[in-house]
Amino acid sequence: MELKIKHDGALSVIELFGSINSGNAQEFEAALAGEPSGADGMLIDADGLEFISSAGLRVLLSAKKRCKAKTFRIINVSNEVMNVFDVTGFSEIMDITRAVRKLTVEGCDKIGAGACGEVFRLDDETIIKLYYPRVKKEEIELEKALAKKAFVMGVPTAISYDIVEADGRTGVVYELIKSKTIGELIRGDEAHLEDYVSLYADVCRHIHSIEALPGQLPSFKDINRADIPNVTGVTDAERSYLHRFLDLVPETLNCLHGDLNINNIMVQNGECCLIDMGEFSTGTPMFDLSRILFSMELAGAPRGEFNHFYKMPQDTVDRVLHLFFEKYFGCPLEEAKKNHPEAAWLYPLAWFRCCTSLLKGDRWGEEKRAMALDILRTKLIPFVDAQDK
Repeated sequence: MELKIKHDGALSVIELFGSINSGNAQEFEAALAGEPSGADGMLIDADGLEFISSAGLRVLLSAKKRCKAKTFRIINVSNEVMNVFDVTGFSEIMDITRAVRKLTVEGCDKIGAGACGEVFRLDDETIIKLYYPRVKKEEIELEKALAKKAFVMGVPTAISYDIVEADGRTGVVYELIKSKTIGELIRGDEAHLEDYVSLYADVCRHIHSIEALPGQLPSFKDINRADIPNVTGVTDAERSYLHRFLDLVPETLNCLHGDLNINNIMVQNGECCLIDMGEFSTGTPMFDLSRILFSMELAGAPRGEFNHFYKMPQDTVDRVLHLFFEKYFGCPLEEAKKNHPEAAWLYPLAWFRCCTSLLKGDRWGEEKRAMALDILRTKLIPFVDAQDK
């Protein structure tokens, strides 16, 4: 065993190397006896720790007790040492973080890209979603945690493995789903479009039929509310209407994906599997359906033109959209708006999405921004006023 002690501000930092066992546990205890010497607590860097026995664990437990309410963290733990912490229950009572595995995607096939990152095939069983540098580590950890929760709750999604570092960027390793997206299937076999849309509607209904416990998942209302400060080109009064609108939306505990477009649903042996779980949350299912409506209709291409997001003619996208609603509700959309009270929120939520998406950042051109402002002023604000009466 070897250890180094340094002080980073008021935090004691202890770097561990080699093995800690009954033969050197007393030496380990004596070395830590004066720590934490600062006011903030103790950080144990286990990057070089190869093994720890029960005697070494008792020393760590004593050190944690000395810290009381101060910081006590163990970082860069190898899988082997983490197994010891897990088996003994230490991972449940201490703040312990695994070491980040380092990979490279050099020579790997790039199989996709999105707003947050790129996807590479690592081998025949796994892929890596490699995030752009602007994506915060906390957001990546949240997406991985939500994917795990979704899987346990019965949502068909890929298994998420570990958070890794690849070529200077952070990524998450996932199970490789050897399949095509619903979008790819439609583009390659339009003769069976109705069958694929049936799968689409079925998996959406399945997700929405799952209810979370209170506080188990983020609220999609809160996720949407966080976008309102980023909207530009509106008055303070108009911005307040966006908040008032969300206040009116019914709050439910139905599970939501957050972006159920046909490019985020894989099909393997006739069964669907979801990807991109970063907005897995709860709320009225109309949130999910309104985003489909937004991307296919309100943000889509004009009729007769090519939709570059869906990589198919806009006429085909329109057909998918209307057929999807018919299969989801069991009747055409116009009839659903009369017979399903929740469907009355579909278009208003899509108008809201127009405002928070098209009026945020510089991704969209002036034509789309003008459309969103018109929707805000002529549709969404009057809708809110009508509800308040």
